[in-house]
Amino acid sequence: MPLSDLPDLVVDEVDLEIVNALQVAPRATWAVLGRTLRLDSATVARRWQRLSAAGLAWVTCTVGPSMHGDTCMAYVRVVTAQGHFDDVAARLVENPAVRYVHHTTGASSLLVVVARRSPAAVAHFLRDVLDVMPGVLSYRSEIRTVGYSEPSRWRLRSLAPAQQQTLQAPAVEAHGIRVDEVDRSLYELLHTDGRMGFTEMAEQAGVSEATVRRRVNRLLSSGSLRLRCEVAQSVSGWPTTAILWARVPSSSLDQVARALVPRPEVRLSCSLTGPDNLLTMVWLRTPAELPEFERVLSESHPEYTVTDRAVCLHTMKQMGRQLDADGRCIRALALNPTAFPVT
Repeated sequence: MPLSDLPDLVVDEVDLEIVNALQVAPRATWAVLGRTLRLDSATVARRWQRLSAAGLAWVTCTVGPSMHGDTCMAYVRVVTAQGHFDDVAARLVENPAVRYVHHTTGASSLLVVVARRSPAAVAHFLRDVLDVMPGVLSYRSEIRTVGYSEPSRWRLRSLAPAQQQTLQAPAVEAHGIRVDEVDRSLYELLHTDGRMGFTEMAEQAGVSEATVRRRVNRLLSSGSLRLRCEVAQSVSGWPTTAILWARVPSSSLDQVARALVPRPEVRLSCSLTGPDNLLTMVWLRTPAELPEFERVLSESHPEYTVTDRAVCLHTMKQMGRQLDADGRCIRALALNPTAFPVT
């Protein structure tokens, strides 16, 4: 959708409460959401439709924790030649193997997150895509070894704890299940709209509504798929993204990484190969909060040593969505066909 076609909306606290509720329970009914928020269900539905139409919030679907062991994640810092940034970034946004494209400050203008089935497949991506892409001067890649926190777990915290508890679903059973073509089609539909009704999904998938309901519940309860509600960063109250690379002794790495997870600023925490072995991405209210965030971490964990830092100027792609400079969703992109393989 052209940027000029996206409506300009004022997002208030009620809107953020609705987003927060859907972060906790992405497919909760309007009636349940209304009771939790003490609003009429039609009001909740209407407000969500406005947010969604404006690209300010959306519910999508990703591969779940039971299948994370089958995915190799690479974090690649890319240096582009002068005058080639836009073309390189556009090509990477369109590549289905690329999950995130961040335009960052620092020596590397792009931080790209690539998901492939194996390290060998990552190597193929580096050779077949980046090595031959005009405008790429150099790149440096590292493999994620352990994921401690991921963006789908980040919350706005607009709701009271009791409200969140009301919506909280039981923990999923992260065990693998067999996946067929019907399951893959349901994944694609949920990726497009995680709140799509069972009736519409049945029509588009060409199966019965009972089959859709059973299959979707099985895919979610097994941890094969995970729903996530996203919000445009510009209206979240946390408009600045900072990225920290740090070195932590291997004996302390797990402890330090896990200590970061509960912090409200942390969107991502994962260990990487290479000397800079802990990557942390945080959302902040202003860039001025970054030094204070680092100070608190260094005082709490003296073994945590920041080796490099950057501010994200524009997240251009995020889990199958193209985003504008304000973080609004402007387009759903093609999915990687190997991300959710038929077994």
